[in-house]
Amino acid sequence: MEALTELCDIIAKNPKQFSEKLAWICGRCPQTEWLLAESPRVSRSHLNAVLAVARIISKNPESIDNRAKSVVNEFLSAIPASFRRSFWPHSFPSQLISSFYCDFLSYLSCAADLSPEFGTEVARFTGEVVIAAIAPSSGDSDGDPAISKAFLVALSQHFPSILQSDGDKLITMLLDQFVLNRAPASPKEQRQQNSANSETDTSSSQGSPISTNRYPSGKTEMASPGDEVASHGSNLSSKSSSSVVMNGGSIVWKSGVDQLSFGFSEGSGGANPVFRQQVASFEDESIESLEKQEIAFRLITHILDKVKIDSKLQDQVRFIAKRQLQSMSAFLKSRKRDWNEQGQVLKTRVNAKLSVYQAAAKMKIKSLVSLETDGKTSKRLVLETLALLLDAADACLTSVWRKMKACEELFDSLLSGIAKIAVARGGQPLRVLLIRLKPLVLAVCALPDQGAMLESIFKTSCVIIESAWAKDRAPVDNFIMGLASSIRERNDYEEQVDREKQVPAVQLNVIRLLADLNVAVKKPEVADMILPLFIESLEEGDASTPSFLRLQLLDAVSRIATLGFDKSYRETVVLMTRSYLSKLSSVGSVESKTSAPEATTERVETLPAGFLTIASGLMDTKLRSDYRHRLLSLCSDVGLAAESKSGGSGVDFLGPLLPAVAEICSDFDPTMDVEPSLLKLFRNLWFYIALFGLAPPIVKTPTPPLKSTSNSVNSVGSMSATALQAVGGPYMWDNQWALAVQRIAQGTPPLVVSSVKWLEDELELNALHNPGSRRGNGNEKVASTQRLALSTALGGRVDVAAMNTISGVKATYLLAVAFLEIIRFISNGGILNGESSVSASRSAFSCVFEYLKTPNLTPAVSQCLTAIVHRAFETAVSWLEDRISLTGKDARNRELTTYAHACFLIKSMSQRDEHVRDISVNLLTQLRDKFPQVLWHSSCLDSLLFSVHDNTPSTVVNDPAWTAAVRSLYQKVVREWIIISLSYAPCTSQGLLQDKLCKANTWQRAQTTTDVVSLLSEIKIGTGKNELWSGIRTANIPAVMAAAAAASGANLKVSEAFNLEVLGTGVVSATVKCNHAGEIAGMRRLYNSIGGFQSGSTPSGFGGGLQRLISGAFSQAPQPEDDSFNEMLIARFVRLLQQFVNTAEKGGEVEKSQFRETCSQATALLLSNLGGESKTNVEGFSQLLRLLCWCPAYISTPDAMETGIFIWTWLVSAAPQLVSLVLAELVDAWIWTIDTKRGLFASDVRYSGPAAKLRPHLSPGEPEDPPESDPVDQIVAHRLWLGFLIDRFEVVRHNSAEQLLLLGRMLQRSTDLEWCFTRHPAAAGTFFSLMLLGLKFCSCQTQGNMQKFRSGLQLLEDRIYRTSLGWFAHQPEWYDVNIPNFCHSEALSVSVFVHFLSNELSESSQSDSKGKPRESGNLIDVTDQYHPVWGEMDNYTLGKEKRKQLLLMLCQHEADRLDVWAQPISSKDSPYSRLKISSEKWTEYAKTAFSVDPRIALSVASRFPANASVKSEVTQLVQTNIVDLRTIPEALPYFVTPKNVEENSVLLQQLPHWAACSITQALEFLTPAYKGHPRVMAYVLRVLESYPPERVTFFMPQLVQSLRYDDGRLVEGYLLRATQRSDIFAHILIWHLQGEDVQETPKDGSIDKNAAFQEILPQVRQHIIDGFSPNALDMFTREFDFFDKVTSISGVLFPLPKEERRAGIRRELEKIEMQGDDLYLPTAPNKLVRGIRVDSGIPLQSAAKVPIMITFNVIDRDGDHSDVKPQACIFKVGDDCRQDVLALQVISLLRDIFQAAGLNLYLFPYGVLPTGAERGIIEVVPNTRSRSQMGETTDGGLYEIFQQDYGPVGSTTFETARENFLISSAGYAVASLLLQPKDRHNGNLLFDDVGRLVHIDFGFILETSPGGNMRFESAHFKLSHEMTQLLDPSGVMKSKTWHQFVSLCVKGYLAARRQMDGIISTVQMMLESGLPCFSRGDPIGNLRKRFHPEMSEREAAHFMIHVCTDAYNKWTTAGYDLIQYLQQGIEK
Repeated sequence: MEALTELCDIIAKNPKQFSEKLAWICGRCPQTEWLLAESPRVSRSHLNAVLAVARIISKNPESIDNRAKSVVNEFLSAIPASFRRSFWPHSFPSQLISSFYCDFLSYLSCAADLSPEFGTEVARFTGEVVIAAIAPSSGDSDGDPAISKAFLVALSQHFPSILQSDGDKLITMLLDQFVLNRAPASPKEQRQQNSANSETDTSSSQGSPISTNRYPSGKTEMASPGDEVASHGSNLSSKSSSSVVMNGGSIVWKSGVDQLSFGFSEGSGGANPVFRQQVASFEDESIESLEKQEIAFRLITHILDKVKIDSKLQDQVRFIAKRQLQSMSAFLKSRKRDWNEQGQVLKTRVNAKLSVYQAAAKMKIKSLVSLETDGKTSKRLVLETLALLLDAADACLTSVWRKMKACEELFDSLLSGIAKIAVARGGQPLRVLLIRLKPLVLAVCALPDQGAMLESIFKTSCVIIESAWAKDRAPVDNFIMGLASSIRERNDYEEQVDREKQVPAVQLNVIRLLADLNVAVKKPEVADMILPLFIESLEEGDASTPSFLRLQLLDAVSRIATLGFDKSYRETVVLMTRSYLSKLSSVGSVESKTSAPEATTERVETLPAGFLTIASGLMDTKLRSDYRHRLLSLCSDVGLAAESKSGGSGVDFLGPLLPAVAEICSDFDPTMDVEPSLLKLFRNLWFYIALFGLAPPIVKTPTPPLKSTSNSVNSVGSMSATALQAVGGPYMWDNQWALAVQRIAQGTPPLVVSSVKWLEDELELNALHNPGSRRGNGNEKVASTQRLALSTALGGRVDVAAMNTISGVKATYLLAVAFLEIIRFISNGGILNGESSVSASRSAFSCVFEYLKTPNLTPAVSQCLTAIVHRAFETAVSWLEDRISLTGKDARNRELTTYAHACFLIKSMSQRDEHVRDISVNLLTQLRDKFPQVLWHSSCLDSLLFSVHDNTPSTVVNDPAWTAAVRSLYQKVVREWIIISLSYAPCTSQGLLQDKLCKANTWQRAQTTTDVVSLLSEIKIGTGKNELWSGIRTANIPAVMAAAAAASGANLKVSEAFNLEVLGTGVVSATVKCNHAGEIAGMRRLYNSIGGFQSGSTPSGFGGGLQRLISGAFSQAPQPEDDSFNEMLIARFVRLLQQFVNTAEKGGEVEKSQFRETCSQATALLLSNLGGESKTNVEGFSQLLRLLCWCPAYISTPDAMETGIFIWTWLVSAAPQLVSLVLAELVDAWIWTIDTKRGLFASDVRYSGPAAKLRPHLSPGEPEDPPESDPVDQIVAHRLWLGFLIDRFEVVRHNSAEQLLLLGRMLQRSTDLEWCFTRHPAAAGTFFSLMLLGLKFCSCQTQGNMQKFRSGLQLLEDRIYRTSLGWFAHQPEWYDVNIPNFCHSEALSVSVFVHFLSNELSESSQSDSKGKPRESGNLIDVTDQYHPVWGEMDNYTLGKEKRKQLLLMLCQHEADRLDVWAQPISSKDSPYSRLKISSEKWTEYAKTAFSVDPRIALSVASRFPANASVKSEVTQLVQTNIVDLRTIPEALPYFVTPKNVEENSVLLQQLPHWAACSITQALEFLTPAYKGHPRVMAYVLRVLESYPPERVTFFMPQLVQSLRYDDGRLVEGYLLRATQRSDIFAHILIWHLQGEDVQETPKDGSIDKNAAFQEILPQVRQHIIDGFSPNALDMFTREFDFFDKVTSISGVLFPLPKEERRAGIRRELEKIEMQGDDLYLPTAPNKLVRGIRVDSGIPLQSAAKVPIMITFNVIDRDGDHSDVKPQACIFKVGDDCRQDVLALQVISLLRDIFQAAGLNLYLFPYGVLPTGAERGIIEVVPNTRSRSQMGETTDGGLYEIFQQDYGPVGSTTFETARENFLISSAGYAVASLLLQPKDRHNGNLLFDDVGRLVHIDFGFILETSPGGNMRFESAHFKLSHEMTQLLDPSGVMKSKTWHQFVSLCVKGYLAARRQMDGIISTVQMMLESGLPCFSRGDPIGNLRKRFHPEMSEREAAHFMIHVCTDAYNKWTTAGYDLIQYLQQGIEK
């Protein structure tokens, strides 16, 4: 219900905006037809909805629509049905029914009161509903009386409007049903009843007017005390009578005040038969009837208040009320023994009866309202009622029931009624009342235990006095004087003996009452009447032996003095001061030793309390100043007098005064100019405080031994011990005194008593000693003691020996100064009294520094004062550190205190005294280092940048030396300040600086702006090593630096070097912000000018509006007319921002400049309204702020995030009050990205980069569609965002636990135990930056403000370690991002994390070596327990250290890898690569990794493939825990080994359950080494079948070769099944089977196997064809026939002469017809053939064969079918193409690897397909020509050809072509290194039309080469001289392009090494194919060697660099070209 209530209140505030929600709630209410049903039943939701609607209407009835009102009225009209139990929900208790009625009626009555119109609607139903409740219909047998009673009870509390016509009817029914309870009377009887208001001695003939149904007597509870009421016997009826006399029959009224006549005296009630009868009649009343009477009386009272009723009915009501009041006295005078009932039963009855009387009294009072004011009858009734009420009140006082709460409430009601009547009537009733009121007051005061009755009589007296004061003063004066004179009545008090005297309670209470009256009415005349009597009583009394009366009088006069009436104040203060001094004068006298205890009470308690009361109550400024002076003078007098006394009188008399002094000084500003006289009084006070040891201790360390006073006189020795104890504690006096001293310190000005000579001061100080004091004989020893105490107070900073020149009084004075200045900081951190805001002027350092400015100080004194300054600073720091764990308002106060001190110290740097300036700088530096948050506080930065001009005293402006010194000092400090702030939080720092630049500009001070600009112009920040700060800082984190660039407004892409000029970007961004602020101000002015505003509230001029924006608050609140302007702009910006979000969600591109402009303008609007008081647009601004925080997260692009960071920085810098809101929204948005899997948290496989793109060929898993947008963009956006959050962390880590907890929530969700991060390698830097933030956050557990979260932070730290290790649970990958310096920043990010981690480890080891554990709690040293993060563990501490070591090692390796990737041609070695790790350590790493996550252990083995220790340990761990690893395909090589296959290991039994691996890994298991093991084969086939056949088609040559070892025909079975799933797979397989049908020259021993292989090929082919469906067979026939015909043309051409062959091709092509539109190119199944270009046929040169080239018209199968493109193919006959297929397979894999890694390398694996024995189809590389062909048309080299084709060097086209040549050369360089293709003459090198190189013809690869394998081409790849001319213009391998080429080669090689196993497996499967490349040597072994798996990444990079250098213009390359030219005529 709380949430529903809050929703209701929100709707009520703005019902139009939330009309839909209101309609929804109305819809949940019971509908009309439902309520009108015969037996309706409502649900709980119905009731809640009705209450909700009623509550909404009660809040705002005028604005709610009629639908809601009708719902409430309909339910109100249906309430009679609710009196049945069946109406309510099942099991709905009566208590909830009562609560519902009460809430509903309260809302209804409230709404009716607020809206007369709605009240009229309600009134139409109220009467009927009340009637139904009072008298249920006879036909309604289901009605529950308890429910209708609950309704009436609620109605008696909250009565809504009724119709005038219903009033009489309702009152009549109430009387009949609940009061009279008789048959309806005849009209005559009714008239008789109504005429009974006359005062007669007889009662009505019908007996008691009130009778009731009764329960058995055992159920009734209470009786009433004796009431002497005369009753006629005829009015008493027996208990069996249907009408029981309830109130004792007729009551005889008499004249006069006492109108009741009682027939017995006090205490005789029990013996009087009449009284016994009355008690019996009371007992006959049932509790139920009493409750009904109370309800009836309360309802009648409400009705009388709402409407006017018939006069006769009014008379009847008054009569009934009168009868009740008459019987009340009798009831109240009864005693417990008069009743038959006792205990709880009696108590219940009495409570019920008293409640009835209370209701009757209120009804009686309300019935008098309608009487005529001047009528005689009216006056008589008023007097009569007053008499009745007063008598009843008297009876309450004497009643035995008076202590009951009900009786106290009755008494209060009676007095309230009396006051109301008297005030309303005035005149005689008032005078009569005042006469009767005095004895009543005295009677109450005489009670020993008045309880609430005294408070009631006090309120009544106040009301009467205040109302009658101006009307009729005389009776009021008589009343007051009568009360006051009662104090003088001694009675028997004077006759009591001495100490046995007892003051009557009445006098004490009257004194208190009169004092309370004075304070309440606040009239000087009253005070002047009462105070003289009090003072006279005090002066007449024996002051030396006072009584309690005197103490009460002293308290009273002090309270009267607080009213601030000049005369009474002065008389009181003089009296109390004189009295206090008289007590001091009597110290030590004989009388004082025999004085009464009250004398001590007066001195110790009453007088000090009086002084404190006056100090607390005085409000007048002048009187407070006077009182302050008087109190301080009293303290001086007391101190001087007490100083001469023996014993501890100084403490005894000065101590009690301290709370009053503290209170009167609480509002005194010590920084203002103080009169010398007052200043000396302050000095005297502190002198005596120090002298008497009244100050709290200021030194925490133990006090040193007192060697110098060991032989001194006892009194002096005692005094020295006291002095030292006062300094070091413990405190010996009342703690309240210590607190008072602390408060006094806050209001005491500096004790600088003279500005000329200290000698004069010393004379004055000497005067503070009494000449006859005990110090006269031991002055030097006393001085020594004071000097020792002073040295101790100064913390030993000044040695005692250095103080010898300081006299005793001067030492005491300095000790007093030390106490004062240190206590200032102990009490509240050093904030002085003064204005409400905490500023530099309120820093207590302003007082401390005053002593240093005093001229002519002796060295010793100067040394002491300097020491006091440092001690004060230490105390301030200690106070701030002690409160670091506070939150909320306390934390805010602590921060404001810190900033106030910092600002003062900054301003003090401009002091003239160099010594003061040095101290200021020193203390400021210490404060800044202790509390870094001051670096980013706006006021501190303001002070720094502008104080040098603001604080320059006008008197010394002409001192150029001083000016230069101060300016130089400021510049030095400012520069250091800004550099440090930038190094920790560059975003926030730049935001603040931009604001200050705007501020300096708006001030129009040229000098200020120049100075600031000159300072900032020298400062630059960057991520590299910075000369401005040492070590690794936050600004070294690339993410932070990128965010800083965004915050500065700079373009990240432009600032490639990560080197930002603070000034340049700051000025530009400040200008942008000013412009946007001006736009808003301009729009506001325009809106005003066209009539948008009715008043000219907008400030004139651009500067005013801008200044208000920059300061973050308006000098005056925006006028209400601004609301419409704000609403209009808010709606516009909200709409625009939502449009941007919608565009992004639909996949559109958000226009950067528009988004930035909109966000900036919205931010300017938001900031421009921060100071406004108008709350009408709060929700709109909240929505706008939320959108500004969320939009960048929604859009998730780097550009959007840069804009976000810019505006977030603007917000948090210009509006610190929004920081928490902004951070909360950002954390929510961050968590949203986790939930929606965006950016850094895109954990879906398709976002994982290379691993996803290489599926399933090289990576395990099903291939998935690529993401719609580049995941790197979102990762970069997250990196920027994270940088901003790290920046915010550095700012808030020391001063805002709330914001830290927000960041903790973000980290908690980010490190869920279930992995939620992306696996994309481009996220490494961002990921580890987040982990760095996490570790930094966890390091806060040592901070005070996070101590209570220590256990939670330890768990979070464990989660961060586990998450960090989780990054290594997958194989390492590479990724190249086309963003400048991105790779460098990635490497640096991990390096910074490594740096932090290694430092943390070193700190941990150091703390362990010292035996100080770093952690506490129950998370360490646990054995055999389950950890929430790590699971089962043996030893937490040991395991944690091992995990940290493992993480550090892995991160070091990752940093090394990324550094190599970022700087591939760097010659430096990684510092980590030189680390020597023992095999035992490697084994431990593997075990630790496996215990965390087995995949991490596999990753370790993958990262260090040549490490035998790791591989061995991982193998053992995998085989031991094999059941747990079934989902990890990477674990296969560790148990599926040739050895285990040979031994048929049981481990292989796990294969049926194992997850699918990649295709290349599966192919490896098909090699002979695995002997076709059934389990292994079954697994391989399951893997292959898990992938689509189209994906497996790529490896068709390998699958065909696997048939050689397919003894169980398992592979064949898979192939046949796959052909059923894919026609293309079947066709490609058939072509490859045909291509294998070659006659090899068998080697020894292999003839049988090859023959078997050749034999199975046609069988498999036939099985495939036999398995075709008719459609598939038709497709197969047409496809194969078509291309067989094209291929056969070569045979037709062979006999023809060369010159006729082209025509022959045309003839043959014309014969071929297209058979269907579904034919495709065999080399590219995705290309459908649409026709043959018959003119395109070209016969190619060949020695013995006639290959032909034919061009087809093709379309893309999945593309636009109208887009027909040419595709040429070469059809060869007589050439084996299978080796080309293998080479191009490897090249294709390399291309995929490069693309997956984001490398800009070019390879073109053109299509080649063997279609039969020595036949094949080869795709022609489009738009290319060979280098030899290029040489035929020009004589120049490549360099000249490129210039001819692409333009001059340096032109865009040339450089683009050079770039294309470079990336293709690098790609083929890597491929050539691995494949070793030879015969690289210029005929085999093609160049396309954009300059890219393509290698063709792979007849010689791996171990073979032309010329009988002579290996003449010794370079790993061809890099001829003409190629180097393009790649290296310098010619000496120093050019940028050469470095780019080598870098790409290195990166390509590194990427290829990652997939070494897959590439080798692909080649190895072809080992038995008979291809020439496998004919010699060890091709597979050498291929593996060229990958160099034993090398680290840096070593591999160096190897590749060497390969490139070796190939550079190698002579053998040029020699081979020459040979080819000479032999074949191929152009070189």
